[in-house]
Amino acid sequence: MRYALRRPDLMGTYLVDIAAMAFASSTALFPFLAEDLGASKAVGLLYAAGGVGAVIASLTSGWTAHVHRHGLAVIVSATVWGVAVALAALMPEMWLVFLFLAVAGGADMVSGLFRGTIWNQTIPDSYRGRLAGIELLSYSTGPMLGDARAGFMAQLGGARFSLGLGGLFCVAAVGLMTAALPRFRGYDARTDEHALALRPPESATA
Repeated sequence: MRYALRRPDLMGTYLVDIAAMAFASSTALFPFLAEDLGASKAVGLLYAAGGVGAVIASLTSGWTAHVHRHGLAVIVSATVWGVAVALAALMPEMWLVFLFLAVAGGADMVSGLFRGTIWNQTIPDSYRGRLAGIELLSYSTGPMLGDARAGFMAQLGGARFSLGLGGLFCVAAVGLMTAALPRFRGYDARTDEHALALRPPESATA
């Protein structure tokens, strides 16, 4: 924990992920959203949408090799996730809700790719296993907090209200952390001291 707290770039990856999930992960709302759309029997499509988007993002992820500002990429991806969730709440048709939830799932996958890249490039082997525990904590608690938040807010204003406001809260939280963690925002794999320290020396070939 002390090591992670000394690394704002690492803390950014954990905090942005937890905030994105806690505010915008809302799978508990899907049955009620499907009922609101008049398509209760199609609720499985809502549950599958994020996975579909994630698979498409994975299959088309070759472009990520050309990105070096990984912290900024996580921020943009988490913001797209929140915006897509908020827009899904406004859509009048099932297929449009599915589309925006798929976009959200793809954005979440891209965020995960860049978070994993930062971890792999900068965490020394001696800390890798222990810091994996913090990563697991963010993965496991974020969605559960999101469902609890979604259920509570749905009692106040309904499923669409909860889904849309959660997406907006996600965008706001990511924005606050972007401002509070400039080293995370400015992380560049080409110049970061931790990434350079762990980078293997280039072979001296003619």
